[in-house]
Amino acid sequence: MPLAKTTKSRHLHRGILKPAEKYAFSIHPHDRDCRESWKVLDKITVAVEKKILHFREPFKIAYEEVETAEVILLKLSISDDIFGLGSAAPDTAVTGESVDMADKILRRKLTNDFFSLPINNWYGYHEKIQRVFKSFPAAQAAVEEAFLNLWSSYREIPLADFFGGYRKDCDIMITIGIKDEPATIKETERRLKEGFTIIKLKCGTDIDEDIKKIKAVKKILPKKARLILDANQGYSLPEAKKLLISLKTGGISLIEQPISAKNIGGLKELHLMNIIPVIADEAAVSVADAIFLLTNDYVAGVNIKLMKCGGPVNFLKIFHLAKSLNKIIMLGCMYESNVSITTGANIALGLPVDYADLDSGHLDFCDDPARGGAEIRRGKIRVTSPPSI
Repeated sequence: MPLAKTTKSRHLHRGILKPAEKYAFSIHPHDRDCRESWKVLDKITVAVEKKILHFREPFKIAYEEVETAEVILLKLSISDDIFGLGSAAPDTAVTGESVDMADKILRRKLTNDFFSLPINNWYGYHEKIQRVFKSFPAAQAAVEEAFLNLWSSYREIPLADFFGGYRKDCDIMITIGIKDEPATIKETERRLKEGFTIIKLKCGTDIDEDIKKIKAVKKILPKKARLILDANQGYSLPEAKKLLISLKTGGISLIEQPISAKNIGGLKELHLMNIIPVIADEAAVSVADAIFLLTNDYVAGVNIKLMKCGGPVNFLKIFHLAKSLNKIIMLGCMYESNVSITTGANIALGLPVDYADLDSGHLDFCDDPARGGAEIRRGKIRVTSPPSI
């Protein structure tokens, strides 16, 4: 069925977002009990836009150095005041999904037929998102984020309360990219003064230099601070074992993905050394990956990112399994706009997530178009309002 372009798009969007496509369509209800839910979706506008964001300074990890990141912004609008935002930030090296692939399928599949369920049927939409956008986890995440934010706006229920309403703020870690030792020490000291108490050091390029640098950072950390390492698959198995043994005196809270994501047997070896908790990141892409690693005790925990697992509801599935097994759960992010960072923040505030690794958005980029949403002050993240653009 062809889609009719709306003639009132300038009123629906107030010029906030210049969408690539805008549609208006009617839905005819089948269930009288859901009349109001069907009515609210009578006219909906879909806006999709690609955006290039610029880092405040180049950011280096084990397998890349970046100065820009491309994201997709998605907006679902019922009216000027009732809308939901989502964002996709694929990592091709991790999931195989590119920004162009996600953009193409969103424009092709997010049609009038998609919005055929009552707005209250959020789990029905979750199932539909997983089916229609299968194999595109960042696109899945963007649609589910936008829909849940739309639902939150319509029902006037904060999204953090929807997820569980566990707390009003929580500690957030700050990541320091790969730099030489003096620059690493300088940035660590600056971040500590800013109030951050969880420092994540990127590593994985030079084992001996990394050990020296990590020990130097440990010396300047106050007792209340925690240190996390993230090698992004940079080490061989022998190198990773050398690192753990060299740091066995303590002071490291955990290490993420020290070796190749393909070497899950090696991950288990490192985990069973029982020196520093080892958690999976790139090895835990899908819900099935996380279930396998957790239930078979390959790792001490997982870093789950909405852009990997396919959205908030899939995160919930992994979270509850991890908690039942007494495993560490970290909520992470890619290079993301504050739109999707805010969704992550709402999850971290709604549930007792062990670590919130959500230091992208305005911390990373000088030109993130998102306004409002997640705020970071003195090392803590909170959400005072939904994001807008």
